[in-house]
Formats: sequence, structure tokens, C-alpha cells
Amino acid sequence: MQERLYLLLDSKGTPLANAVLESPPNSEVLQIRVLNDKADEVATHREIQLIGIDDSTPNRVGVIVRQRDDKLVIQPTAALDSNARENLRILTDFSSVMYPVSGRWKGQRAVRGKDLSCGGVAFYASTALEDREIVELVLPVTDSPLVIKTQILRTLKEEGNVPLYAAKFIDLIQDEEALIRKAVFSIQIRTSD
Repeated sequence: MQERLYLLLDSKGTPLANAVLESPPNSEVLQIRVLNDKADEVATHREIQLIGIDDSTPNRVGVIVRQRDDKLVIQPTAALDSNARENLRILTDFSSVMYPVSGRWKGQRAVRGKDLSCGGVAFYASTALEDREIVELVLPVTDSPLVIKTQILRTLKEEGNVPLYAAKFIDLIQDEEALIRKAVFSIQIRTSD
């Protein structure tokens, strides 16, 4: 059986650590093994969120009832919908390129990534983009680079006269979603070590 990997967040949604679920996912109480010597840090929180890496692992909110070494016993208090996974946003820094789909410009333009979630990306681009414009973005943080269609949602702010754009992924196939989710989790694992 494959390990069920979870990302643990505090009640405000701040990532704390990674863990492996060691009990059946629908148990009345959940037993998890916290990775990377972070169990004591996680145990300082009363309530935590458990976000599963794949669709077969239910997302939960729970209360920590016991700790022994790197293992925690969690009493689930609520289910989280799949939006919890989609809204998980990880700071990242990558250089890449984008191509126009619906824009008024042609060719390839440079972008610098700021953060990434399973549902979208924020990036800096010196090219002026309009809300709802669609661009193809090369996402270099996955196992092998993906070309993903994104729709510009809004301009967030500027940094040194370079606008920061929020964009959502559109027309993803299931394999692309899985690769992006894996990248988000692996970036979080590296930054929480």
C-alpha cells in the first residue's frame, strides 16, 4: 500500500510539516507520523489541518489529542473540501517564459514566479497583461516542465515597475493537476525542512 502523505497546517493555514497517515483515512481517530523531526513543533498547536497530496486522501481539520515521539493522534472535527488543496499557496521563485493565446502581443516573454498553488500562479511580467487574458506559461517546477494555459485574474501590485499578476490554471488534464500538486507539495517539503 502506498503511503498517504499529508501536509499539516495550523488553524490559520500556515504550513507546519509533512506527515504520513498510519491509520485508515476514515478512522474515528487518525494516527500520523510527523516527518523531519517536527512533531514537537506541530504538537504546540491544538487544532491542525491535514491536506492530502492526492484526491484519494480526505482533507480534515482535527484536534491533537496525544503525542508519542514523532506520532500524533488526531481527533477529526470537520472535513475540508477539495478547495483546501487548491487554495494551498506556496512561495516559490522561478524564471520562465509565457506565450500569448488571447493577447495583443506576439512571441515569448520572460516571467518570474512568486507563488504557486494547485489552482494557479502569481508571477511578475514586464509585459502588460489584461484581466481575463489567456497565456501559456512554461511551469519549470514540475518533474519535467509543463506548458499550462493560465487566465489572468488581476494585477496584484508592482515591484520596481514590474507588475505582479494572479492567474488561474485553465483546461488542465488530470495528469497535469497531479504533477502540479506534487510540485507544490515537494516545494513545501523543501522549505519546511
